[in-house]
Amino acid sequence: MKKKLTILILLFLFIIPVGIFVKINDYKFYRYYFSYKLKLFDKLIENNNKKTIKIQKEGKIIFEDKEYKFLKFPLENYGVKYIEDYIHRPLGYFDIYNNRIIFASYDGTLFYSNKISEIKKGNLFLTKFKVSNYDFNFDPDDLENYRNIKIRDILVDNDELFVVSHGSTKIDEDNYYSEPEILKGKINIDNSSIYLDKFFMFKGKIFNTDDWSHSGGRLVKYKDSSYLLSVSDYAVMEDLKEFKKMMNSKKTIFGKIFLIKNNKSTIFSMGHRNPQGLYFDKENDFIFETEHGPTGGDEINLIKKNNHYGWPEATYGARIENLNVHRKHKKYGYTEPLTHWWPSNCAASEIVKINPNFNKNWNEYTIINACLSGSDDQGLSLYRWEFDIKKEKLIKKAKYHVGDRIRDIKYVDKQETIMMLLENQKSLVLIFK
Repeated sequence: MKKKLTILILLFLFIIPVGIFVKINDYKFYRYYFSYKLKLFDKLIENNNKKTIKIQKEGKIIFEDKEYKFLKFPLENYGVKYIEDYIHRPLGYFDIYNNRIIFASYDGTLFYSNKISEIKKGNLFLTKFKVSNYDFNFDPDDLENYRNIKIRDILVDNDELFVVSHGSTKIDEDNYYSEPEILKGKINIDNSSIYLDKFFMFKGKIFNTDDWSHSGGRLVKYKDSSYLLSVSDYAVMEDLKEFKKMMNSKKTIFGKIFLIKNNKSTIFSMGHRNPQGLYFDKENDFIFETEHGPTGGDEINLIKKNNHYGWPEATYGARIENLNVHRKHKKYGYTEPLTHWWPSNCAASEIVKINPNFNKNWNEYTIINACLSGSDDQGLSLYRWEFDIKKEKLIKKAKYHVGDRIRDIKYVDKQETIMMLLENQKSLVLIFK
């Protein structure tokens, strides 16, 4: 008994100072912590990748005990051009139009495919659109890829294509500004052309962006001919006091989701750090969003009008000195995420709802979020969740290692097919029975 008590006391005395150290030195501590832990996980990730790639080369992927076809198309083999030694991130985005794929490549080149039913038989064809009235001004010599690659999402709505751009513009060699905008053009398959015009642009320019990977903007169709657009915080963190003011101000665009209708924007929600995914379930009237946290703290949120989701005051990520001060959200008047990652990140990207026709065992409300690199063994994967509609709670059901950064994902209900864009392999993937 005395021996057990002694052990408990020693553990208690050890945990308290470590806890205080982590509390005071969150960000610095976890930088070293992740650096050390990554070395431990390297072998595990390498082994997972080997197993995954072996199965994928056999043209299959396994969800629980059920095998699905895993059809991969390296885009370079189908007319998409890439630059040697260039970091193609974001690789591009895609959406579905009349049983075809519309694909926007990193440099602004737009393509459309043949029918998805034909692609499932192993036959992919990509045709380039002739784009007029707009130039994305991709500069192959500009190695700041997140700044140089302007496209952040595309959306197909009936016969129209919407393209989200962060609109980076060069002032001089060392200075750029951003003008986030949405372009719109009518899709014309008959003559392979799109005339892009400006659909919406915020007033004012964004200067002093510290990190251009914080320049995303997902777009979804909402109700009554309106749209929802997410805008990141643009990491304008030179002056943290001013950054907090801008984030919490209803007169700025930083870290917000906007309702856009009739060329006007209104704030729908705020307190978002770096949104990466956005999905509107029209049938059940739910909006799901994913966003990146600061070294841990990635979130899946259920978005509700006029709610504040905490950033930069509240996050489950590591503490940044003179910035975030809370972990709990609700206690301080903010909306709690449905779920969060801690201490590792999954680097969540897009999020989609999967209908039961894809897998008879997934008969509840199923959503899947895709991941980019992440940390430890949390990234390069798909996460499957069950959403409890009444309680508005997420229940984690499974994690499937894919072995690559998943930039974009869609579920094509009529084809019972999951489609993904793999960033490192520069490939389009179809998953189906």
